[in-house]
Amino acid sequence: MGWASRIWGLLQIVATLAVTVLAILAATRTTTFLGTAEHWAADVRVSEFSAPRGISEKIVVAAITEETLATFPYRSPVDRGFVARLLSDLEAKGARAIGLDMLLDQPTEKEKDEALAAALRSLAIPMVVASADAEEGLSAEQAAFLNDYLEGVETAPANFAKDPIDGTVRWIFPGKIKDGRLHPGLATAIAGHFGIKAPGRLVPIVYGAADSPNIHPFRTYLAHEIGVLPKSWFDGKIVLVGADLPLIDRHRTPFAATRGIARGSLPGVVIHAYVLEQLLEGRTPWEIGLIQEAALLLALALIAAALARFDMPLPAKTVLNLFVIAALWGGGIALYRFAGAMIPVVSPGLVFISSFGIATAYYRRRERQLKRFLRRAFSQYVSPSVVDRLVADPGRLSLGGEKRRLSIVFSDLAGFTTICEHTDPPRLVPVLNAYLDGLSQILIDHGGTLDGIAGDSVYGFFGAPEDQPDHAERAVACALDMDRFGQRFAAEQDAGGLKFGITRIGVHTGSATVGNFGGEKRFNYTALGDAINTAARLESVNKSLGTRVCVSGDTVAECSTGDFRPVGDLILKGKTVAIGVFEPLSAEQAAAPQTAAYFEAFDLMKRSPGEALDAFERLVAMYPEDGLASTHLKRLKAGEDGVVIRQTEK
Repeated sequence: MGWASRIWGLLQIVATLAVTVLAILAATRTTTFLGTAEHWAADVRVSEFSAPRGISEKIVVAAITEETLATFPYRSPVDRGFVARLLSDLEAKGARAIGLDMLLDQPTEKEKDEALAAALRSLAIPMVVASADAEEGLSAEQAAFLNDYLEGVETAPANFAKDPIDGTVRWIFPGKIKDGRLHPGLATAIAGHFGIKAPGRLVPIVYGAADSPNIHPFRTYLAHEIGVLPKSWFDGKIVLVGADLPLIDRHRTPFAATRGIARGSLPGVVIHAYVLEQLLEGRTPWEIGLIQEAALLLALALIAAALARFDMPLPAKTVLNLFVIAALWGGGIALYRFAGAMIPVVSPGLVFISSFGIATAYYRRRERQLKRFLRRAFSQYVSPSVVDRLVADPGRLSLGGEKRRLSIVFSDLAGFTTICEHTDPPRLVPVLNAYLDGLSQILIDHGGTLDGIAGDSVYGFFGAPEDQPDHAERAVACALDMDRFGQRFAAEQDAGGLKFGITRIGVHTGSATVGNFGGEKRFNYTALGDAINTAARLESVNKSLGTRVCVSGDTVAECSTGDFRPVGDLILKGKTVAIGVFEPLSAEQAAAPQTAAYFEAFDLMKRSPGEALDAFERLVAMYPEDGLASTHLKRLKAGEDGVVIRQTEK
């Protein structure tokens, strides 16, 4: 194989790997299954492998729990007088800022509503109150009340950026566009009071547990007990006030990947605390960009292709792929644990496995082609007409090939070994040469390419090097002429005292690799592939079927003219799938009563074996020379039925 061919092959496989990488990149971003799998893999790392972190010293949570609600005469809305006192207590205890994660969207008791409104406007510390509108399900009346009630008070949407597939909160909510400008979320608005700008895009939330895996890293106090708690617990801290109730304002987080929905769902106020602390601490998670991910995947694809080049048994390849998958997961966990870097692990695994498989298939295919070339290149005869065309066009002399759909004709002489053993060479050689020359000339006269002569066999193909749209019809016509020649030649030799055998022919249409194989001074234009083997097998089955010419259904399907009678569905030796096989007929044979009787008997064989047996007995009695009919009669008498025939010999 020349350098040009090697470089071209390398470019082909690199291009294939690049397309594979792009396809998997697109699939992980557009398909639900792969996208969810990648997110789940990241969630597992967040839930089980986050680096330990201590209790926050900047943020505390004032939680309204069931115990808190039990102190009120009614559960909802939360007692406004209580909220007013809570805000005043927090300011008095030195809170640095307050975030109220509570919707004030409907009136309650007038005096208490007025007390809370006054408290909201009198606080001397930064204060941000949760807001919502019709997009979050508020009615027009609720939205109007909330806007009027909080006029002059800083508000911010309390939304979360949830995954549209599983509803997991993985990213910081960038805010809502309203009145032509971005309104940051609740936590981001609070951070803005300390000089921190909103991210303006989806940034992953840096989750993490405290000392216990079941406890988030924020001190949480019961809202109704804050009035009696020490001032030092709140002095200089940002306090987030919100609900911690079993069925209200709880949201799925990455912790649900391994701990279940119940334990993996956190109160909204706690998620706001995570976001706020991340902004205050300036924790920017390391994210792999599209270009970096594509480069990583392409590198893995090339490594997989290089490893696939080594010859190793299937179990070893399986272990290698599993090892790489485990290494990707281990590396992903280590990077997240110790560097806070979240890299994809699902798409790299898919790329490695896919690329390994593609490269393995490519190397095996190239190896098979090379072996066929070495085995056949110096043993096949090249038609002079092909040589003339190649010499006329030197460009065809370069080594190479192409995939073409061809019709192959394969002939063989029955009893050739016996003829050789019982005939003196001086007499045999001229006779055999005349026989082979006659068959070869018939093939060439029909426009075929003579692929080779091996002993008593002649084989060639139609459809290359020139395109021949009617290559199947040419092959069938060639086979019929070969059959007539073979019968005539055998009769002439028999008359001269030389017992000559029957010429058997197989015709098949299929894909094959065809091209010039050899060197600059010696080359062969030949076809390689399973289609040639099938044509040879069809030639050999004539012996057991009582026919002289067998044509595959693939060839018949491409013939717009010609007459055929069905032989059956043959499972050739070494194959598992049956192919339809037919016997070509001359116009006279097709019009004969014998053919009509055969079609009727063959049709009965599909539906009624008993009636078919009777029909073939009558047919053979009338036409004892019909070898195919005799074969079916023998099958039916042996208890076989249907039209599927399994061949046990080549």
